[in-house]
Amino acid sequence: MRRKVVYRSAAIRAVILIFAFLAIVSVFPLRIWQRTITERGGGDIVQTSDRVNDYHDVVQKFIAQYDRLESIDIYVDSVELGNYMSLVFYNENMEEVYQRFVYLRDSELPGYLNVRVGLDLNVGETYTMILNGAFSTYYVAYEHAGEDTSPYFVSFAYHDTGVEGVQLAAKYNYTQPLSKKVSGFIILVVILLAAALLGLQKLIFADKEDPLISAHKVIKYVGNPIAAVMTLAMMILIWPMKYFDIRPVENLFLELGVIIAAGFVFYAINHESDATLDVKLWHNVKNILQMSAIAAAIWFCCEYMNALYTIYQTLAERKEMVCLLIFLCLLFPADRIFKEHNVYYCAAAIVLGVIYRIMHLLPETEKEYDLHNAAMTYGVIVVILAGFILLNFTVELYHRVHEKAEKKAISQYKISIFGIVLLVLFAVLVVFRNTRWWGVALAAFAIGLMLSYWLYGFKEYSELIIGGLLLNFVVSMLYCWMYRSFAAFNTGRYAFVFHTVTITAEYMTVMECASAVLLLYKIYLTREMTSFAARIKYLWKEFILFGFVTSYMMFTISRTSYLACLVMFICMFVLTSGDCKKGKLRYLGIQIGTMALAVILSFPAAFMLQRTMPAIVARPKKFLVETGNFGLYGGGQPDSHLYMSIERFVDLFAEKILNIDVMDYNYPEDIENYNSKGKSTIGENGVPLTEDQSDRMMYTLPEIVASKQTDPEIKEYLMETGGNELFARMEAEAAAAEAMASADSGENTDEVQEENAEENSGTPEDGIEEFSNGRITIFKAYLKQMTPFGHDEMGAELPSGEIAVHAHNTYLQVMYDNGILAGIVFFLMFVCAFFSGIIFYLKNRDDAPGALFAFAMIVGVGVAALSEWVFQFSNPMAVALLMALMPIAFKNRKSA
Repeated sequence: MRRKVVYRSAAIRAVILIFAFLAIVSVFPLRIWQRTITERGGGDIVQTSDRVNDYHDVVQKFIAQYDRLESIDIYVDSVELGNYMSLVFYNENMEEVYQRFVYLRDSELPGYLNVRVGLDLNVGETYTMILNGAFSTYYVAYEHAGEDTSPYFVSFAYHDTGVEGVQLAAKYNYTQPLSKKVSGFIILVVILLAAALLGLQKLIFADKEDPLISAHKVIKYVGNPIAAVMTLAMMILIWPMKYFDIRPVENLFLELGVIIAAGFVFYAINHESDATLDVKLWHNVKNILQMSAIAAAIWFCCEYMNALYTIYQTLAERKEMVCLLIFLCLLFPADRIFKEHNVYYCAAAIVLGVIYRIMHLLPETEKEYDLHNAAMTYGVIVVILAGFILLNFTVELYHRVHEKAEKKAISQYKISIFGIVLLVLFAVLVVFRNTRWWGVALAAFAIGLMLSYWLYGFKEYSELIIGGLLLNFVVSMLYCWMYRSFAAFNTGRYAFVFHTVTITAEYMTVMECASAVLLLYKIYLTREMTSFAARIKYLWKEFILFGFVTSYMMFTISRTSYLACLVMFICMFVLTSGDCKKGKLRYLGIQIGTMALAVILSFPAAFMLQRTMPAIVARPKKFLVETGNFGLYGGGQPDSHLYMSIERFVDLFAEKILNIDVMDYNYPEDIENYNSKGKSTIGENGVPLTEDQSDRMMYTLPEIVASKQTDPEIKEYLMETGGNELFARMEAEAAAAEAMASADSGENTDEVQEENAEENSGTPEDGIEEFSNGRITIFKAYLKQMTPFGHDEMGAELPSGEIAVHAHNTYLQVMYDNGILAGIVFFLMFVCAFFSGIIFYLKNRDDAPGALFAFAMIVGVGVAALSEWVFQFSNPMAVALLMALMPIAFKNRKSA
């Protein structure tokens, strides 16, 4: 593509048309450009509020008129004490959806204070906005509310007491896509401008020579200025604008990430293509479709792992089945796919499928009718695709059997010992399925995959699977740049496209395996090169990809993934040690050095992109089970300390992985309330603290009032602004608690003594149990409850009576679910695959790209399986493993 030449005039026209197309698409259907719609109650400001502080709040309920609240202008009359306002939004179920501190001291008061929110709302739903103090006291304003004002502001309260006739003086700034008329006008202007530029180009170059120009030169002329402008803009945002952070260390690291990322982009634009004439995977439409099917299947595996309800799991599972079956269909040679019998089958199957669907649609009166109808539709598609595959296998086998006399064998491949073990495993899983049907589905896909490989064979099969897996990673990474914020707290471990880091660790282990195999293969091809620059020039794409995958794996701070990848790397280095007969240590150094350099360069770039891009897009997506970090739910705080910083990451990494404490990370959101030591300088309601009170962190109202260091005026102020009510409530609660305690006295004395004895009787096993996160107890429970034929229910009962949903060990889980025999065969499959992978690599490393993949996957999955449950139909790791193992399930008769 880069070597293709075109006339200069054609290149100019192509560039004009491409930019015009992108401009039109940005208007519609992407609808990127927005307009602001400001809504307010409509009444005049009639009075100033009473004090708003840590104990007295203002509550305004409103109905969302549009689906995006970009900002809100709140009328603040004055600030009495302190620096910040606390702003919190709740949805209709009173679940917190957004929270932030608003700095008050740099505003012109009295007047409207603009607060960025960037919150997606459900139109017609009632939301609650609460304003109170953040170690502060201030005054807002009320405006008239009545029949003549907006009905979308439904109720107002001050300090838990409803107030009639007024509402909070505020303006609600919604954003919406441009109207149809404006969008149409802009599109028309773009079309006319493009037409004018095309005409101007034709006029200017009418009488001039029209030389040939390479596509690469066009890319350089257009790409370099765009990349330069974007790089400069990002660097200015980081500093001096300090759009993302105010800390020098953080900004320096982000700037470093921008420089490295820009270096990658500029090299990609300007590098000269290598001279190889090999046909690349992405130059073949069928290969692209196959890799896309794999990537989509893994995407729906991820969707299944994130699903919280059975119906959503069913939908994801069936979409995954559709993609896997499409992949099997695409494995047939093109001339087989378009045979006449397939045309007839497809026509008949589609008609019957449509009829069946219409007859079985649930009416709108049924609960979740749309979800069940969608699941049924996907089920129909699964049956149609499965029938197509079965038909073509039958026809192919029929012809092969009749031609056997001439060819002496149905296929050039024969099943290996490992292939037999794999078939035995699936037979056992099917026979002892114990109410589980996912094993049957996985077995059916495995047999289809094995038949395809046996009948047709694929020289680039492993490379194709690797390409599909890494395509999924790239798409997922782009999605995360858009919508998945990198949070510093509530674990601080980046979950990527999942709601739990455990699944992320499994997923990243697979991607680490795929990217490492690809990079090591390129290093193997360049083993005779002495020039470092020449080697990097040849493998730069794999170099960057491996670096980014490893960076995201590091973001998880998961010991499971770290251990699996470490063992996998060691095994790969040992196996490939014989690839270079001369200078084995030098070759090992090249492997480790190249991989280490890839991570060192890519980590700052990946960190910068993942930290900054979601903050710029400002439309974060979260899962229902993800709690906390309410300040990141909207898009109004790109500089929030709730985002991950390099200091916080180093602190977490040292604590979780190295088990050392390297720093005291303390960067609160309300930084003006703290001194350089991280100690509070302001107490509740905004009162100043003495130096001793600050050092001792005595900032609550009761502590300040009780302190002898507090001035009488401050004590009196605190009592008037919330203390009297607080102490009265505390006394009432204490009296109630004392009465309840006296009623229950004596009843639980023995129990308390027993509990204390248990707490004080620590054993060495407790330390092991803590280190394993409770897995040892779970392992023992599963081992005690093993049976020859397995269990219908998945979880084992723990000594406490609780049910451990899964064993946190795949070998034990298979043995528990499907019986001891299945567990033994499952373990033998891994052992057999390990040695088969070694033999396959040594025989095929020169001929088959990605020959190391099966071995690497079996090691990575085998280690991860020790601490997690990874073998299930919709687990990305299980699907990737099954696809990776096909080359070692067969032997080529010619080389056998």
